[in-house]
Amino acid sequence: MANVFTFTLEGDLELKTALLLAKQKSPLAVAQAIYEEANKIFAQSQILVPVDTGVLRGSGGVSAPQQGPSGYFVDIFYGGPAAPYALYVHEILGNYHNPPTQAKYLEQPFMASLNQLQNNIASRIIHIVRSSKGA
Repeated sequence: MANVFTFTLEGDLELKTALLLAKQKSPLAVAQAIYEEANKIFAQSQILVPVDTGVLRGSGGVSAPQQGPSGYFVDIFYGGPAAPYALYVHEILGNYHNPPTQAKYLEQPFMASLNQLQNNIASRIIHIVRSSKGA
């Protein structure tokens, strides 16, 4: 469902200024908003990621926003050279984990966020653009 936002402008100069500001600030606001939302998902995954030595938990992170052909994106990740077993630990449901840790430690918080993800990002973008009017 599309979000509807209402605002009031008086005069063509104010409209022109608002549109110019939106054009300038929106791309960076989108990048910042998805980065903030990804960090929220990552923080939830840190509670669930299994801990034996702490290497797997320490291997996770969120990449800086990057611009691709279809817009900005971020990566939420675990593993790499320090923890090449991350995918195995994430996918194998039969392994025992000390609660609250679990398999699907990244997938579960991501899937739980999907219902509100679009609204959360839209709200963050609006807040960022509005708070940067003077910037």
